[in-house]
Amino acid sequence: MASNAKIGILVPAGFSGTPPAMAEFNGFFRRADELGYDSLWVIDRIFHNINIIDPMTILACAAAVTDRIRLGTSVLLFVMRNPALVAKTISTIDYLSGGRVTLGISLGGRDNEYEPMGVDVKRRVGRFTEGLEVMRRLWTESGVTHHGRYFNMDNVNVDPKPVQKPGIPVILGGSAEGVFQRAGELADGWVAGGGGNAETFEQAWEKVKGYARAAGRDPAALDSGKLMYCYVDDNRDRAKSELENFTHAYYGPQYDVENNCAYGSGDQCAEVIQRYIDAGAKTIILGPTWPDTGQIDRIWNEVVPKLK
Repeated sequence: MASNAKIGILVPAGFSGTPPAMAEFNGFFRRADELGYDSLWVIDRIFHNINIIDPMTILACAAAVTDRIRLGTSVLLFVMRNPALVAKTISTIDYLSGGRVTLGISLGGRDNEYEPMGVDVKRRVGRFTEGLEVMRRLWTESGVTHHGRYFNMDNVNVDPKPVQKPGIPVILGGSAEGVFQRAGELADGWVAGGGGNAETFEQAWEKVKGYARAAGRDPAALDSGKLMYCYVDDNRDRAKSELENFTHAYYGPQYDVENNCAYGSGDQCAEVIQRYIDAGAKTIILGPTWPDTGQIDRIWNEVVPKLK
C-alpha cells in the first residue's frame, strides 16, 4: 500500500430503512479483511429516530468472521455505560479476536440520551475520567478495589483479561479543548469525527500533541484518526446524492456533504483524503453507506493506491 496512513473502514450502522441482514454484514467484514484494510470501526448511538446497530454486538460478529483486521469503536458513548461492563465486554472481544481491539470513547451523546441512561450531564467529565481509570485497572489488575465519586468496588476481577498488554489501546473522540487535553495526557490517541476540514483537523492534532508534550509524553506514540464518509462513483452527482441520503438520516439535513466527505472518482476521493493525511492523520476511517463489498473494492483499488 502506497500510503503512510493506515486505511480503515467504518461499518455502516445507521439506516433509515430496513437494516442489512447478518449475511450481508458478514460478507462485508470478510471482504475488508481479505483486501488488506487495516481496521473496521463502529459508531454508537443509543437513541435515534432511525435504526442504529449496537456497536458491541456488531464488533463481536466481525471478530467471528475475520482473522487479521483490527476492530475499533469510533466512538463509544462511554459515560452512558458502566465502565466495569465496558471493561468486561471489550476485554472479551479482545480475547476472542486474538488481541485486535482499539477502544475509541467519548463524553458524547445527544441531549436526550443522558437522563434515560441515568447520567448527570453536568458531571459527565468526572464520570468519564474516573470510569477510564476503573476500566484500565480492571484490564490489568486482579482484586481491584476502588472507592470514588461515581464507582465503588471491593476486590473484583474482570477475566479474561485483554490479550493486548498492558491493555487495550484507548483513543478519545471529540472536538472540545478538554478532549484534546485528555487525549494528550491520558489516552493512546485522538480521533476526529465526520465534520471539519483538514485545517481544523491539523490545528486540533497540534493541540493534542502539545498537551502530550506538557505531560511528559511522546506525541509520536499517539495515534491520530479521521472519520470520513466516502463514496466512489464515476458519476459525482450520484455519489453525492448517496452520501446525502445516508448522512442526513443520521446527522440531520444540516450536514454538509460537499465539504465533509470524499466522493466521485478515485482521483477525486483521494485528493480530499490526502489533505487529512498531510495534516497529520495516521489512521483514515472511510465510511460507505451500506455494507457493500463492491464499494470497499472500489475504495481499495481506485482510491487507496493514490494516497501517499
